[in-house]
Amino acid sequence: MLWKTIYGRKELVRTLQEAIHADKVAHAYLFYGPEGIGKKTIAQVFATALNCLDGQKGCGVCLSCRRAAAQIHPDIHYIEPDGKTIKIDQVRRLKKYAYLKPRESRYQIFILQQADTLTTEAANSLLKVLEEPPVGSIFLLLAENLSALLPTIRSRCQEFAVSRLDRESMAEFLRAQGRMTGEQIAEIMVWAEGIPGKALELTDSQARQQLYQEAVAYLKALAAGKGVSSLAAKLAETEDLTAVLDAMILALRDLLILPAAGKHPEVLAGKGSLLCGQLTEKWHRSACLAAIPVLLKLQRDLQSPINVRLALENAFWDLKEVYNRANSCGNSL
Repeated sequence: MLWKTIYGRKELVRTLQEAIHADKVAHAYLFYGPEGIGKKTIAQVFATALNCLDGQKGCGVCLSCRRAAAQIHPDIHYIEPDGKTIKIDQVRRLKKYAYLKPRESRYQIFILQQADTLTTEAANSLLKVLEEPPVGSIFLLLAENLSALLPTIRSRCQEFAVSRLDRESMAEFLRAQGRMTGEQIAEIMVWAEGIPGKALELTDSQARQQLYQEAVAYLKALAAGKGVSSLAAKLAETEDLTAVLDAMILALRDLLILPAAGKHPEVLAGKGSLLCGQLTEKWHRSACLAAIPVLLKLQRDLQSPINVRLALENAFWDLKEVYNRANSCGNSL
């Protein structure tokens, strides 16, 4: 059954299954969580099960399930940003189909990816259909940034937080991908931080360490007092911006746990020798503790439509101040 492809979310799966079996499916659901957490997988499995020909089990083998898996089901529609936003014309097309009867299934289902990118006009238009939902139409909204969604849209949906996987569930997920040793799985789990999508992107060990080295280079440059503006401009142009910021956080985390790592270097995202040689004498413990929240806030800010270079520059100045303050106190690891 397709439900087995959803790892570590037994309560959420049980709730959705019970709604189907009791014939108490809501007209709108909102699944929210960080990028790569598995929101789309949950929505796809739920949509497939709703139209499954085998008692709505999500069997994975009937004609409806196979079409859904191939994303060619005539009654399951995907709406994603056109550029950076979901626009009013896209919602108008959605509404046109929503008021029609399903072509061949019980439900017409609309999966809105990155629903938090709806323009104001598009959001208000969607709200109208959520307030008076057509019979037989179900809306599945996926979002990262809840604050970007209209409160009135949220109030019309059943909300489900999609949280990070625990270690056991993440290990199970990675084992299911095949061709990974226990050591590889352990290393990827450190990097993925409970996010399945991130784990799949980081299966290449060499790529992970290249990212890590790039992150270390930025932290070294900030410690050395190099131009903050030029560093921000350089990072703003990279395609791996999010991944580099993640790696910077991991490097600072490694510095914090390095003294306790002892005989378990697998808990470190980077190689201990790299850390000891390049960062431990520069970034003191107090600086690491203060710098991580700065980077986390930067990541949250970058989810909104802002000037990326300016946001990076402001954050880098904050990091520089954090470093200088800790260094003047002489607080070492």
